[in-house]
Amino acid sequence: MTSAPDCLVIHAHPDPDSFNATLRDVAVRALERGGHRVAVIDLYGQGYRPDMSADEHRDYFSIGADHPDPITASHIRLLSTARTLVFVYPTWWAGLPAMLKGWLDRTLLPEVAFHLKAGPDGKEVVRPGLDQVTRLVGITTYGSDRNDVRLLGDAGRRTISRTVRMVCARRCRTTWLGMHRLDTSTTEERAEFMEQVYRTLWELR
Repeated sequence: MTSAPDCLVIHAHPDPDSFNATLRDVAVRALERGGHRVAVIDLYGQGYRPDMSADEHRDYFSIGADHPDPITASHIRLLSTARTLVFVYPTWWAGLPAMLKGWLDRTLLPEVAFHLKAGPDGKEVVRPGLDQVTRLVGITTYGSDRNDVRLLGDAGRRTISRTVRMVCARRCRTTWLGMHRLDTSTTEERAEFMEQVYRTLWELR
């Protein structure tokens, strides 16, 4: 019987021949060499539907793990065993691609990614539902340089390293790997970044 994956790679780029897709493959090879059992979610490759339907929105607090969409339901099952989540995506308009944002909306659901419990004052508070996840990794490319990214706030990084982290284990660690100025980068610069990604994920524990 095959063991469940302990590492889940979520990839969001429409071009299968993109540098982003190459980074995904580099990450998977490094993780597998490091002894991890890896599953890959290729959102564009799977034809994932990122928009939330009216029925899903209406039933948002009651769908849980029994999601009516079979693709999303399979992603929820993968989430349930993953200890490491790796997001590989391009930063567009200073944030996440719509495909990845939609995946977060439709997959990190109540009673899946978090639980709403009454606090001491009677108000609802968020409790982690992914408390087996102890590591988050972001791998992204930017068209802008580092200073411009910092000025614009890097919304994608904040979403993953703060908001997603909030529903993970209390001591969940975040690793961030970003390549700036992708559009004007040289072959050597891209190779150097690929090596950084490989080395970092190979050593990931």
